[in-house]
This record gives sequence, structure tokens and C-alpha cells, in this order.
Amino acid sequence: MITGKDIYDVLAAIVPLYVAMILAYGSVRWWKIFTPDQCSGINRFVAVFAVPLLSFHFISTNDIYAMNYHFIAADSLQKVVILVALFVWQAFSKHGNLEWMITLFSLSTLPNTLVMGIPLLSAMYGEFSGGLMVQIVVLQSVIWYTLMLFMFEYRGAKLLINDQFPETAGSITSFKVESDVISLNGREPLQADAEIGEDGKLHVVVRRSNTPSMISSFKSHGLNSLTSMTPRASNLTGETMDEN
Repeated sequence: MITGKDIYDVLAAIVPLYVAMILAYGSVRWWKIFTPDQCSGINRFVAVFAVPLLSFHFISTNDIYAMNYHFIAADSLQKVVILVALFVWQAFSKHGNLEWMITLFSLSTLPNTLVMGIPLLSAMYGEFSGGLMVQIVVLQSVIWYTLMLFMFEYRGAKLLINDQFPETAGSITSFKVESDVISLNGREPLQADAEIGEDGKLHVVVRRSNTPSMISSFKSHGLNSLTSMTPRASNLTGETMDEN
């Protein structure tokens, strides 16, 4: 039976989080205390420092030799089943696409176990449940977030190819990203060069742009110089694509 103390413990765990979120929303939306630039800086600080340090704190306290392997196997199995189901839907349904596959997989299998899950379950079921959530965080950080990052980068590469080479994307033989390129998500200026190799096939190389403006160039077969075209920003990726 649920007692008043149980309800108090749950509210004590979740109310401070929701109060902070409501105050943050009101500070920007209603009271205009923070500007959009300041919000961007706060979000950047949280993403770069606060969340990684909080994750490290919880992960460092986990004993990998005392993990509940049945619980880990059950959690991994449900993630794999959902991922396979979404992949089949994306591959065979006319309504399926990679963007929705990533979104649905994230919403259904990667809950906010760190900020909300651990305090809430600890209040509901005791400290042992918080330890189980820490184990989930460890697996998510090592495996599932890495898989999500791979899918995001695959999406970025796919959009980059289709946007910059709409007529020749199907004939591209190789796609090489130079080692100094951090990501294809549009956070840094990139330059995509395509050329006909010695084998007579089309090859694409993505490298960091050395100029203030991002220039995409296509080296046509039989020409000795690059043909530069005016770039424009993609609405989806922030990369550049050629004006036809």
C-alpha cells in the first residue's frame, strides 16, 4: 500500500527538478531575464561540463563486477528488439525514414535515467533501484549513445551526399572523410570534393574548409582545374551544397 511518506519521497525527488525547469522557461519566455545568446552559452556549459561530470560521478561509483547481468540482458534485449523493428519499418514502409527511426529509438529506449530516473526510482523503490539505473547509464554511455552517434553521423553523410551531388550520388564509389574532420553535423566549415579517379569512377573526399566561406568543388572528368560553384547552406545539416 502506498503511504503518505512514499508520496512525499517521490515529490521530494521530482519537484526540485520541475521547479528549476519552470523557472528556466519563465526566465526566457516571460520575464526576459536571459537572452538567446546567454541561453546558448548555458546550454553549452551543461552539455560540455555539467552532464559529463554528473555522468562520470555516477559511472565511477559503479562496480562492474557486481552488476545485475539479468537486468542488463533484459534491458539490452528490449533495445535490440525495438531497433530491429524500427529498422524493418524504415526499410520496408513508405512512411519510414532514418530521422524518425533515430527519434523513436531515442524516445523509446533512452530515457532520462541520469537526471530524473535515478532520484525518482530511488525514492519509489529504495537505493538498490538507483544502483540498477546507474548500470543502465553505464551501458548507455558505452554502447547505445555510441550507436546513436553513428546513426547521426550516417544521416549527416547521407544528407551531405544527396544535397551536394543530387544527380551523381548513386554513382559515387567511395566516400572518404579526412582525419581532421570532427563531425558532419554542420558545426564546422566543410568542403566536399568529387573527382573521377584513375579507375574511371567517382570518388568524394570531405575535408575542412581553409577559406572563410565554404566552397564545394567538383572536378569534372577531363578537366585539369576545379570548377567552383556558389555554395548555399542546407536547411537540414548546415553544410553547403552547390547551386545548380
